[in-house]
Amino acid sequence: MSEYTPDEILRMAQERIAARQAETRRPLPWGAIFAGSFSALLVALLFSPGMPLEWKMYAVVHGICAQQHNIFVGGLQFPLCARNSGIYLSFMLTFIYLYAIGRGRAGKLPPGHISLTLVAFVAIMAVDGFNSLFLDLGLPNWYPPDNFLRTLTGMGMGITIATMLHIVLNNTLRQNVDPQQPVFTRWTELLGIIAIDLLALAAIYGNLGITFWPLAFLAFFGILGVLYLVCLLVTSLFMGYEGKVTSIRQLARPATIALIPTLLIAGTMSWLRFWMESMGLVI
Repeated sequence: MSEYTPDEILRMAQERIAARQAETRRPLPWGAIFAGSFSALLVALLFSPGMPLEWKMYAVVHGICAQQHNIFVGGLQFPLCARNSGIYLSFMLTFIYLYAIGRGRAGKLPPGHISLTLVAFVAIMAVDGFNSLFLDLGLPNWYPPDNFLRTLTGMGMGITIATMLHIVLNNTLRQNVDPQQPVFTRWTELLGIIAIDLLALAAIYGNLGITFWPLAFLAFFGILGVLYLVCLLVTSLFMGYEGKVTSIRQLARPATIALIPTLLIAGTMSWLRFWMESMGLVI
């Protein structure tokens, strides 16, 4: 006679089946899924017919960028306005630069004098932004605004945004963050990214046509990149990745899922603005 009851036999059978299924179940290749999804979106942007590439880029970010005070390089219009081109071009360059100088795991604010400089960048752009706004509103302003100043002051803001977002992402998601490593440790490192920004600025306002596409793509992916990284952060926290990441590859799953809200937000805002313009509600 069996020493197990029918209920116990059934339970053990179910446990064995579940164990076998767990052994044979393979995790989805999220890295390949992300690469495929991103590649498909990029191919759609580059090769979908109907309008020139620069105008497709313009349309994608139409809802999240003012697109006034536009700039042209080599006869082509940037997808972002002058100020936003400076901000998000500099954001992308700074983000790349931080990894290039080995600050991928840095989690500490720069020393006080450098941090104050970053704050000053924000204040300087705010002053220039209000000066331009006052002119647009027909109010007295302090000095004649122009696109060069809009882009230049925007670049300082882009350095600050990239620095702060890098710190937030590392301290929120990384398990192996280095809390004692500042993002910038000395002036020469900050001056390095400023010099790179100034070279980009010179290419834009020197009308160096060969640089249009690299710079336009950096600015375009910069503005979408900020939106995407915020969506990635929220998605990762919701999925329980807080303080668990030791390799960027571990973020493949939330990185893929974060593409969805990024596209929904950008697409909805773009459609809404085009609709409002068609109704005469926005000039």
